[in-house]
Amino acid sequence: MVRADASEERSEIRQKPLFPRRRPMVRMRSRPPVALAFLAAAVLLTCALPRAAGQGPGDVLAVSVDYELFGVSQLAGGGHVTWALAGEPAREIRAKIVGLYDEYVQIPRGFLFSGAPTSGNADGQIDAGEGLAFTGHLENELEGVARNFTGTRIGYFLLDRADLYEQGSAGALARSTTGLLGTRANATEDLSIRFVFSGSTVASDSPLALPTRAYADALYEVFSFRDRQSPSLSATYPYPAAWPFAEGAWRIALADDGRPALWAGNGSTGQYDNSMLARMTAYDDALLGPALDLRFASAAWASFSYTGQVAGPGDSLAFEVSTAPNFTAWSRLEYAGQPTLPPTPVGVWSNVSFDLSAYAGQKIRLRFTFQSDALGQGRGFFVRDFAIDAPSSYEGIVAASEAHYLVGPISFTEVSVSTGSVALLRTPGGEVLFYSATRDLAALTPDTIRFRSFEPLENPQALFAVMTASAYMISRSQEVAFDRYRAAQAMAFRQAAPKARWLHAAGKAAIVALILLYFVPTALYVLRVPFFVSGPVYLGLAVGLAAGLALGTRACYERRQREGPPPASGETRGASRSSLAPRDADECAHCRRGVPALERGYICDCGLLYHLHCAQGRTHCEGCQRPITVEIVRKQRLLTARCVTCGEEQTFPLGEDPRTLPCRSCGAPLRHLEAGRWYLVLASNPAILFDWLRDPTQEGKPAVCLTTAAPERLRLEFGLGGMEVFRVSASAPRAIDPRRLDPLGLKALQPLLRSEKGGALLCDALDEMIAEASMGDILRFLRRAREALAAQRVTVIVRVNPGGLAPAEIERLAGEFDETLDFAARPIDSLPRTGPSWPEAMLHS
Repeated sequence: MVRADASEERSEIRQKPLFPRRRPMVRMRSRPPVALAFLAAAVLLTCALPRAAGQGPGDVLAVSVDYELFGVSQLAGGGHVTWALAGEPAREIRAKIVGLYDEYVQIPRGFLFSGAPTSGNADGQIDAGEGLAFTGHLENELEGVARNFTGTRIGYFLLDRADLYEQGSAGALARSTTGLLGTRANATEDLSIRFVFSGSTVASDSPLALPTRAYADALYEVFSFRDRQSPSLSATYPYPAAWPFAEGAWRIALADDGRPALWAGNGSTGQYDNSMLARMTAYDDALLGPALDLRFASAAWASFSYTGQVAGPGDSLAFEVSTAPNFTAWSRLEYAGQPTLPPTPVGVWSNVSFDLSAYAGQKIRLRFTFQSDALGQGRGFFVRDFAIDAPSSYEGIVAASEAHYLVGPISFTEVSVSTGSVALLRTPGGEVLFYSATRDLAALTPDTIRFRSFEPLENPQALFAVMTASAYMISRSQEVAFDRYRAAQAMAFRQAAPKARWLHAAGKAAIVALILLYFVPTALYVLRVPFFVSGPVYLGLAVGLAAGLALGTRACYERRQREGPPPASGETRGASRSSLAPRDADECAHCRRGVPALERGYICDCGLLYHLHCAQGRTHCEGCQRPITVEIVRKQRLLTARCVTCGEEQTFPLGEDPRTLPCRSCGAPLRHLEAGRWYLVLASNPAILFDWLRDPTQEGKPAVCLTTAAPERLRLEFGLGGMEVFRVSASAPRAIDPRRLDPLGLKALQPLLRSEKGGALLCDALDEMIAEASMGDILRFLRRAREALAAQRVTVIVRVNPGGLAPAEIERLAGEFDETLDFAARPIDSLPRTGPSWPEAMLHS
């Protein structure tokens, strides 16, 4: 029974805990999650991939290498290497191949693969047999044939097997190379050669020089020339004992130390003769070696040891050179600025070297010439340990790119990169290293990075656990601090307690930074800051951010709690203003509309002015964030009603809806919603809606909730128990897509369709569902649901956030409901209803 007590008038100081009102805004559709995913992927790729290395000039050798290794203690696998030459380097390597593999049938002595057949036919172009001979020797060079098959050591990795990219078929060479077969020395097209290789790690802690020059060196090392004279001057068939010299007027004799040497003298006297001219020429054999071929050399020098004494200045030893094709013009090579070699003390051997780099690219012959006058005789000169070194190497710009894909408990650290571009991608499965550079290998100190097979502080698996734990601690500590702060507030302010949004945004930014720096520890290189986030640095950063944000958030909320507690009724933190003195109209700090001079208002301590109903709808001042407590002294007409749950008699002001008022005894609403009706509720907080849902569930009736929030959070916050809660979201996992509520949403209503007792359906935050779908999709679902639930007398409650929809959309949506309840922060008399309020209806009856 509800009765009016018209004679009872009293003054009451009330604090109205209405939900905060949102400002009207133009509704905008949220950006699709796919766009955000693409944006995040673009940021990650920008940090993960190295800056593209410029190709520099057109004359360049490009070497691209990738490694794919996996394992636990020792990583094994393989990779690919591609040599790509353009311009002068391509012409140069073709000329070398034609000169060595086409002109010679057998590789001459002194070259790395001397004695090997070449299939050369001297036709001036690279045929298949010649190309296979060259690539086979390149393969052997990588495998370390000249080093007794020790392979090629590349930092932490030992390459022990190599071959053409395609093998075992007649066209394998053509498919593994371009610009090689059928070309001549003067061809201008680009050249590329592709190989595969295998190997394993051979070190647990090793520096890696970048770029790896072993591949560029191997391509040219095939053409290197190194010839050594026999230390004992013994013949090796078919080469004579003095090779590469033909003895001529010289002979093999024992020197003072007992070792043999070449000597220009008379064996019977032990001295040279007067007016003697003795010449000894190297590489002057039509069959064994008609010339010293330096066409493939980048530099060259001849070295030997000698000792000798002469009778006078007219006796001398000279070292001479002659060039192709006639080898008739001889010129002396100077030593220490002199055309002849100086005598040495008795028993002293002198080691000398002559630079022949000026003759690189030519064929030459060398000879010793001893000449004496007629004024005396002496012991003469002894020569031995003659050697020629003519290495072949690349001189120019190299565009190198490397990729190391390593799976296992390994790590790269101590990154020192100044000239190239580096990107390190760290994952729980292993690490990926990208490096690129365009540079002269001989001009600068190489970049370096260190490889370690297992290092606890650098281990990617351990750092992943650190990242996960730190991100969880940051998120959890901030939520716990806010929950404690909210729980410490009065019940009237608890649901609308404001977050320190900047602090929570800082926490999210810290989590993003931890994720980025874990996966891409070289991310700062993108900003041209050469700093590598190593394991210890990352560990310190993670612990520091987690501890700092946890303590900082807790301190912030504790300070807020100390500075802004809800004032008691006797305090004057905020006061109602009812001055009727003439004044100009001021502006409300909430709705930005004027406050008439004769209208009651609310002034906060900071000086901000609010409409009285705007202040009633807020919990904190928009300026100083102090709690707002509206003290209103007015006479009210009170009504009396009996709680339908516990039977306790209650009083409430005229104009209030008893369905929205809790019983002071049991906490349940004073009146229940009418079964089978559809209600549209405008409210910022769903708390009262869940209070309404408890009535049918306590009677054993089913209840279903469709919400955009996380079901677990709603169950924890509102104690929903076994109520069916379904999440509606276009991006959350295992959620119902709002664009497919018909039919997916109808399937969620099965418990209500099977019930014969009725029940309740709550659609929470319908405006957010409309934002992700469309008004048409939602209206279609509501109409289908009304048809399906009509026979079960199911009570349907739909909540819309104030300001979440335009007024025209609210009006269009209200047409689908039996009653609209507006709990937004506005005066009670202005609430739109489809019928009279409860008190008015009972008074009229």
